[in-house]
Amino acid sequence: MGKITKHTEKIKNIIRIAFPLIIQGLVFQLQSLTDKAFLGNLDTRYVSAAGAAQMPYAATIDSMVAVSTGLIIITSKLFGANKKGQIASYVRSMALYHTMAGVVIFGLWHMFAHEILTFFQVDPSIIDYSISYVKICTAYLLFIGIDSSLQAMLQGMGDTKPVMYAGILKVGLNILISWILIFGKFGFPALYVTGAAIGTLVANLCSCLFLCIYCLVYKKHKYQILNMDQLRVSVKPYFEIIRLGVPVGLEYLLWNFSNLLLIRFINGFSYRDMAIYTLTFGFQCIIYVIFEGTSKATLSLIGRAIGAGKGQDGNSFFYITMVLNFIIVGLATICFFCFPKTLLSIFSNDTELIKRAVLFLEWIGIIMIPQSMNVICGNAIRAHGDTKWMFVSQIIGSTIIIGVSWFLVEILHMDMLAIYITIFLDEAARGGVNFLYYKHKYGKVMRANLNNKS
Repeated sequence: MGKITKHTEKIKNIIRIAFPLIIQGLVFQLQSLTDKAFLGNLDTRYVSAAGAAQMPYAATIDSMVAVSTGLIIITSKLFGANKKGQIASYVRSMALYHTMAGVVIFGLWHMFAHEILTFFQVDPSIIDYSISYVKICTAYLLFIGIDSSLQAMLQGMGDTKPVMYAGILKVGLNILISWILIFGKFGFPALYVTGAAIGTLVANLCSCLFLCIYCLVYKKHKYQILNMDQLRVSVKPYFEIIRLGVPVGLEYLLWNFSNLLLIRFINGFSYRDMAIYTLTFGFQCIIYVIFEGTSKATLSLIGRAIGAGKGQDGNSFFYITMVLNFIIVGLATICFFCFPKTLLSIFSNDTELIKRAVLFLEWIGIIMIPQSMNVICGNAIRAHGDTKWMFVSQIIGSTIIIGVSWFLVEILHMDMLAIYITIFLDEAARGGVNFLYYKHKYGKVMRANLNNKS
């Protein structure tokens, strides 16, 4: 009974931290899916244009935000070791210097948007829409350092409810503004793809503003980020953050780059294939957010356990979360196989498109099984401060993606199915390798603990 009680308490801790992260992630996906639903029911070209622009733009955002994992790791360990006073200096440093990096990347996007999207073979009939979309959305990069540093601090401390509230605000504003500007309501002109981009940007900026008010004004005495006695912000904490975070950023960048090569193949098929990919992976993203939320919660809990000198508790969180993730994915896969047409019809009224997309939505369910294992393994490994290994395993995965996709498409002349087979092989290989790595290197803590008890 004692063991069951301990596991129950750990599950409650995971859910307590994960639930706000999941809600925040779900509303973010709802934000994206709402735009797709609005645009897809107007013209398939519009949803393809938004999807073609979102993929490389999301790769940029993912890589920038991934670097903040270093701050999550540092914050969780300092919090677990009861050294909360040291956290603010890391947050200030990242907010300033990561914002500088965002300004540079914003400039690069505005100078080379056409060249980037042309490289990924975006259909000439929709590329102007895609360029307009991405140039508006990238203005968020000017504030990404502030937003990502505040979210990383809150996540590392386990205070995730403000992140959830910011996410709810974001999706509410995005749905309202996008609806008005896409369709031209209340006397506004119908801006279509441009309207979706403006809605996304305004919602992101308001969400960031909410976190700034919460952390810097409402809870300023709790977090003490704005310290007027320290006007000079040292770059040294940022170097410590990027030492841990850059391998994660490179890992995400490499993952996104190899998957963008898949996007290049899809754009080479047709814009209708891009619409199928955009819709099916939209559903995958919803479920991904749920098991990523539990995995991020576990990263924080493992880091705090390590900081408190209780490494064996960290291993318990790892295995419990793996079981939770398999349950989540299992239920989603059943839905994808039983109700594919019903789900797809929410976001498109194109009957031929829906008919073709059914097979690929079922493949999404299959892909998520090893993917869920890969995500929890990755976060558990990073929680130990081991961020380089995940970059190494991503090199293996990217090699699989590039090699297998090229062989299936260019040599065997397969169509869209080649893309989904490639992604499955990548997730299965990395999921298995990362699980064995974690079990061998960090599972020993649990085994040693059990042996000592016996």
